[in-house]
Amino acid sequence: MAPKTTRNQSPPSDPQGMFAGLVVFLVEKRVQSRRLQIWKQKLVQMGATIEDSLTKRVTHILAMDPEALLQQLGSERLAHFKGTVVVYQWLEDSLTSGEKVSEDMYHLKLEADKSSNDYISSDDEPPKPKKLRSSSPDDLAHTSIPKTLESPNKDQITALQSAVPYNPPDLNKNITQIFGKLINIYRALGDDRRSFSYYKAVPVIEKLPFKIQSVDQVKDLPNIGKSMKDHIQEIVTTGKLSKLEHFETDEKVRTLALFEEIWGVGPATALKLYEKGHRTLDDLKNEDSLTNSQKLGLRYYDDIKQRIPRQEAEEMEHLLQKVGENVLPGVVIVCGGSYRRGKASCGDLDIVITHPDGTSHKGFLPKYVKQLKDMKFLREDLIFSTHSEEGTDSGVDTYFGLCTYPGRELRHRIDLKVYPLEIYAFGLIAWTGNDVLNRRLRLLAESKGFRLDDTGLFPATHGSSGSKRGVRASASLKFDTEKEVFDFLGFPWLEPHERNL
Repeated sequence: MAPKTTRNQSPPSDPQGMFAGLVVFLVEKRVQSRRLQIWKQKLVQMGATIEDSLTKRVTHILAMDPEALLQQLGSERLAHFKGTVVVYQWLEDSLTSGEKVSEDMYHLKLEADKSSNDYISSDDEPPKPKKLRSSSPDDLAHTSIPKTLESPNKDQITALQSAVPYNPPDLNKNITQIFGKLINIYRALGDDRRSFSYYKAVPVIEKLPFKIQSVDQVKDLPNIGKSMKDHIQEIVTTGKLSKLEHFETDEKVRTLALFEEIWGVGPATALKLYEKGHRTLDDLKNEDSLTNSQKLGLRYYDDIKQRIPRQEAEEMEHLLQKVGENVLPGVVIVCGGSYRRGKASCGDLDIVITHPDGTSHKGFLPKYVKQLKDMKFLREDLIFSTHSEEGTDSGVDTYFGLCTYPGRELRHRIDLKVYPLEIYAFGLIAWTGNDVLNRRLRLLAESKGFRLDDTGLFPATHGSSGSKRGVRASASLKFDTEKEVFDFLGFPWLEPHERNL
């Protein structure tokens, strides 16, 4: 049996590694112990030295966020530190890209300001610390400095808040919106490699604390290659991208995009239909290769495109809850999606279901669907699968179909997902959205060595192809609430109505 690793033992170090010459102090607050150990090993293996205390030898401090940094070290000690303070995201991005990325985007600069008057005080009351506020209205994760710490000045607040990992002001929507369209276009064309390259670049650009004016500002960022830099330069110079304009006028791209708006039609099917010579929805009406679900998607294409007013969605949620309670007392039924995020309308109904006792959800969905069909709320089936009683596919039961508002014939899309209580929090996150948030959470999970989906958070393993994937068969980490998942990932907590990123 191999001897246990002691505190003084370290993994082999590469003196020429990317972190050679760095003497690092790691702020442990809000960092999972296992993850901290992995970071330490990576740093030492790649040439860095780890210090257990903030000595004069330390060149770099790494912290998870402003609150953790100030709680562990205090602003007075930090004021005397002459080295570099960066967020852990710098380390993650360096490891991901395989080379040490520029520290400029990740700095936390702290300077003492004894004249700062950030406390509001009176003769009768003790000083009360002001809250750290983000300069961006999209940043809703406000934190407070503990009373035992000296309050930072305004420059410190700006530097701290701008460097919080994955809490972006998204000042570059002119770029990310264009890249988002290219993601969908390349996906429609079946070019997953190019689609994924833009997919990886978007969150890097989203979290920048400044508006890009020149391509020189992004030259050292991970996941931003030469062609991506050329696109950015064209967008910031002209306000548009010629490649996107070409795609938007291309008959093939427009046709594939149209066909993929039909429920059940993906990139591969859309391409086959195009290659058969089809160009319009009318062309598809006599296409025998379409499945029954795709034919329903085509038949009710115009209905499905119409959004549901919030008031009607609320009434349908109440109906669903009442019927659910009749079938299974105590069942929890929540309408997610844009409705849960507080939007004025929604494209469909995303219904997330569980039961507090952890077992009564089994077998609920077939009875529930039958009741809703009997009252002519559910009209046509698209997908119906049950796994709770067999214990397969994480025990999640699924029904996708078409429903009608009482007294009408207009079809709306509805998804019913029944989750075991132990993974309900993951289902709520996934089916509440929005897509931008879900993407950020998935990528953040990947950067920490996990795979996140609606059925759990799984430790990542290296597959036979070399890709890093969480194995679905392995046990997910256990969390009771959405907030616990956010906290574990180090993502600022957002209430559902705050998730319209």
